[in-house]
Amino acid sequence: MSADPGSTAELFQLDETTCLSLLTTQHLGRLVVDGGDPAVVPVNYRLVDGVIAFRTEAGSRADGADRQQVMFEVDMFDDRTRSGWSVLVRGRLVAKSLDDTSVSIDTWAPGLRDRRITISLDVVSGRLLRSAPDSSTDRVGGYL
Repeated sequence: MSADPGSTAELFQLDETTCLSLLTTQHLGRLVVDGGDPAVVPVNYRLVDGVIAFRTEAGSRADGADRQQVMFEVDMFDDRTRSGWSVLVRGRLVAKSLDDTSVSIDTWAPGLRDRRITISLDVVSGRLLRSAPDSSTDRVGGYL
């Protein structure tokens, strides 16, 4: 599907301050772990004290990536306005036992999540796509 040449869509690069602010508005992101068997893992997270923090179980893919460079992506889309944003973080993952109970990190995943994972914010970038609502098609429930 190609973009309409008469489209009023605009694409903006976001500054780091805006990206950090957007990271606080969501609670689900995607951890990207590279290596011989790359993986993209959805996790519930919080931005806490200048790092991304989430919980996982011992022996998980994230727990095994201790000290590795990773990427973390968070986004939000509005189908009605055909707009959205995406923030990408590159940083180093650090796994440790969950001993800091001062920060509550909720998780939707079942099981014991006793490993706290943090990701440093080495490089933070983002983009915003802003568009006019598409009123040329008849949409039902967000689908054509």
